[in-house]
Amino acid sequence: MAGVSFPVSSVDDVFTGLPKGPESNISVGGLVVCNTGDLFRRFVKPTDFPIISAEELAILILDHTGI
Repeated sequence: MAGVSFPVSSVDDVFTGLPKGPESNISVGGLVVCNTGDLFRRFVKPTDFPIISAEELAILILDHTGI
């Protein structure tokens, strides 16, 4: 998320800041956990915007997934 300029007003704003856009992956310890595009399409709704920070985005995704 280092390349994303917050606040963002759409998923496209988030994708613009990612190295591979919607084809970027989230990895932990070298293991790919999920595709960012898939994650955002499933769990981030247009009504969730604007999103002010990476922390807010992470919390929002966790809330929507029920984790």
